[in-house]
Amino acid sequence: MINMRPAVPEELPQLKDLWKKCFGDPSSYVDIFFQKFCSTDQVLVVDDDGEVDSMAAMLPGTVQLPDGSEVPVGYVYALATNPYMQGKGHARQLLKYADSFLQQRGDKAMVLVPASPSLHRFFEAIGMDECFATRKVEILTSTLTGNTGGGGLTPISPREYNEIREGYLKNTFHMTYTDHMISFQQIGSHLAYGDLYKIEIDGVVGCVAIEYVQKRRLLAKELLIPTDKMAQAVETIAQEMEASRYHIRTPAFWDGLPGSYTQAFGMIKWYDMDLHAQYFAQQDAYLGLGFD
Repeated sequence: MINMRPAVPEELPQLKDLWKKCFGDPSSYVDIFFQKFCSTDQVLVVDDDGEVDSMAAMLPGTVQLPDGSEVPVGYVYALATNPYMQGKGHARQLLKYADSFLQQRGDKAMVLVPASPSLHRFFEAIGMDECFATRKVEILTSTLTGNTGGGGLTPISPREYNEIREGYLKNTFHMTYTDHMISFQQIGSHLAYGDLYKIEIDGVVGCVAIEYVQKRRLLAKELLIPTDKMAQAVETIAQEMEASRYHIRTPAFWDGLPGSYTQAFGMIKWYDMDLHAQYFAQQDAYLGLGFD
């Protein structure tokens, strides 16, 4: 018999096994997530006669609107279905159940990042709207000039990172993160041979979250620094961290580096109809990290 409900502590081994089976993340990452960032009662599951077939974590989050007001949202993370149970509609059923769960918790919207571009259409079919775009550019090492502008890259704490981040994003429509959740990104970066950094160009301070996505490919999950300093910021990153390609993500509502383009990233489903009426057409809000 199919049942949808919050997970219980005794199911933690099943949750971890399902996560690793679907995403391939190392055990250390999954263990830390459940130890420090998400209790089992924040995870919704599809239970089929005692076996967890699908799961999704409902992380508490906040969206800041352009007027500075903050709206509580549920950030859906690690939505997974056992491969042999895919195609049975479990993810769709679980997200429908999540609507009720999040509304009862007081959230005004559901936010998530589809695991691949092809899934955006699936989430549109269950009532989600494109909202959080990102600006992307790929830079080959062969195109770099070495002009860092005297820039420097320094590892920093989650709190310092967040202070710089929010300084740049004030009065914009964006996802905010607690220092605690920024530390989750730092753990992910560490496991991928990166970190959270302060980047300084000619006295201008920005921030960047870095991971290696492959042995020779580096991803700046978000680079926040004025547009006229971005090129030198990339040169500074390249000077400190060797790679064959540098993938850079910046807010869609900023001008970017030459060759950059915007791409759909995160999606939203509003439960508050007034907010939906006001923001349903918003497509270049900024989510940033996404823990993707």
